[in-house]
Amino acid sequence: MAVLLLMVVVFGGLAYVLARQGPPLVLRIGAGVLAFAVSSVFGMALVNRFYDYYQTWGDLVDDLSGHHPGVQALPPGGGKNLKTGGAPAKDGLLVSTSFSGPKSGINRGGLVYLPPQYFQSQYATAHFPVLELLHGSPGEPADWQRGLHVTTTYKSMIEKHQAKPAILVMPNINGTARGAGGSQCLDRPHGDKNDTYLALDVPAAVETSFRTDPPGQRWGVAGFSEGGFCAANLALRHPNVFSLAGVMSGYFQPLPERGGDPFGGDARARLENDPLWRVTNTPPGMKLPAFWLMAGDADRGDVSDAKLFHGVLQSHGQDAPLVLIQHARHTYAAWNPAFPKFLSWATNRLGVPKQGPPREPVPGRYPPVGPSNLPGEEPSAPPVHAIKPS
Repeated sequence: MAVLLLMVVVFGGLAYVLARQGPPLVLRIGAGVLAFAVSSVFGMALVNRFYDYYQTWGDLVDDLSGHHPGVQALPPGGGKNLKTGGAPAKDGLLVSTSFSGPKSGINRGGLVYLPPQYFQSQYATAHFPVLELLHGSPGEPADWQRGLHVTTTYKSMIEKHQAKPAILVMPNINGTARGAGGSQCLDRPHGDKNDTYLALDVPAAVETSFRTDPPGQRWGVAGFSEGGFCAANLALRHPNVFSLAGVMSGYFQPLPERGGDPFGGDARARLENDPLWRVTNTPPGMKLPAFWLMAGDADRGDVSDAKLFHGVLQSHGQDAPLVLIQHARHTYAAWNPAFPKFLSWATNRLGVPKQGPPREPVPGRYPPVGPSNLPGEEPSAPPVHAIKPS
């Protein structure tokens, strides 16, 4: 509304000047430049209105001026040598680092947020729980900071005792500029092994580089949009790595990509990566990762997907939280108010940092886990739900 009123005032004043003085060359050139600038700004405002990326003028100013918390570059393995005390003991530290992938052959950069407690003397030998946060597509790890204000939100919640300290890991799930194209975090038949990278290589790199608990009961994964699908799929495929999953406006069956099949016609691989099918066909009594689900109630597709998956979880005895954000769609306006709710739920389940002596990770301890009822292994019923159309 402010932009629209400003446009009316500027163009009204320009029309008045032109009517009084005629259209000299300088005014005509100025009018053309102004028209281009205002139309560009208005177009960007419309795009932002659709995605709700900047929800306040302050968000826009902070992004353009770079007033977000500084990011410190950290070499791989350097997180265990960080000193206690200083500003990080009050504010925490956002670091950029690379996660190498000996199993996947992938090497990508990412962000890690270390909470203030990581630098406080009473936690100097403590091992921290971990939440792996997966962005959407198109997107990149920095979206958690620019769009969801992850560091300030989490720090404030810890100070108010609404959440417990954990390390937040934000890897690149797609490996391309701004995440164009998407990966759905899948191992490709003749391409990147994204699943292997995110569920095996990244946890191993994080455990090597920082004072963390081993992957398992004290690790969780979460994401929004495409990252929400990734979180559900990775948690079900690797329950010995992730004990819980948060799905914000996610979906629960793999989508076709650019009109093609991401599995190259491999029906077994498709079912292995179909969270809805996996949960529906989980044997009674088999333990599932804990789920937290969310959708904006103005997006009927997201709500329908979340309720369907929630109902299947209930049939297995899991009453997963299902949060609906009023008057919100598939945008940051939905994820911003939902994210603190997830952080509170997840960190309280993962628990507080545990004191202990330095510990070295055991290589190769986290093999991928597949369902017991897959084609080619024993007779299996067809999927109970069709693949969600694009």
